[in-house]
Amino acid sequence: MAPKYKQVAEQIETDIMNHVYQHTNKLLTEDEYATKYGVSRNTIRKAIEILVNKGYVYQVQGSGVFVRDHYMSDYVNLEKLQGLTSDFSGRKVETQVLDFELTTANDEVAERMKCNVGTPVYYVKRLRLVDDHPFSVEDSYFRKDLVVYLDRNITEKSIYNYFRNDQKLAIGFADRVIYADFLNAEDATLLGLKENDPALLVDNTVYLTNGQIFDVSRSTHHFRHVKMLKVSNIKS
Repeated sequence: MAPKYKQVAEQIETDIMNHVYQHTNKLLTEDEYATKYGVSRNTIRKAIEILVNKGYVYQVQGSGVFVRDHYMSDYVNLEKLQGLTSDFSGRKVETQVLDFELTTANDEVAERMKCNVGTPVYYVKRLRLVDDHPFSVEDSYFRKDLVVYLDRNITEKSIYNYFRNDQKLAIGFADRVIYADFLNAEDATLLGLKENDPALLVDNTVYLTNGQIFDVSRSTHHFRHVKMLKVSNIKS
């Protein structure tokens, strides 16, 4: 289990993502958080330090801790891997499942997933729409022995909410590679663009807290609609 200060930081971060502090943009005081979570003020200080280092908040001497002025609902948030449903919580997000099957890892998938060729995997291809506009095409592979169960109905909703809340997967961290390329004919048609139009691609490799890879995916984004957010803190 993660140290208490990391758990507190994650809970406050979730509140930030859910716009709990949007009216004042100010966090609670150390004493208020200490009472709320039943921990020491030192634990709260360590939790706030994590959020400062990640660029979510900033401290003003004598005034408190404030949420940075950026709007999560207009961007794909590179800090978190919660999916479009969470990133665009204030907007209309729809999912069209184009393909779903239980298959086996080929050479490319096995290499990315660090597993044996032939390992059972779920393959999911989805078209994601935001406010009725084609936003991205997602090709995902999930290792069956780690996610245990997946079906087409689940993939029509937030897969990551299902993993966290129903499967109780301990999702740890992700490597994300972002690059530009030209659209192939199939993805161009799905996104309402032309073949060889530009696209922004994101390759995700997602790990459990024990270091096992359970998800490798590629998201091909409509270049006119996607914006990505990376919050950072510059230390002197």
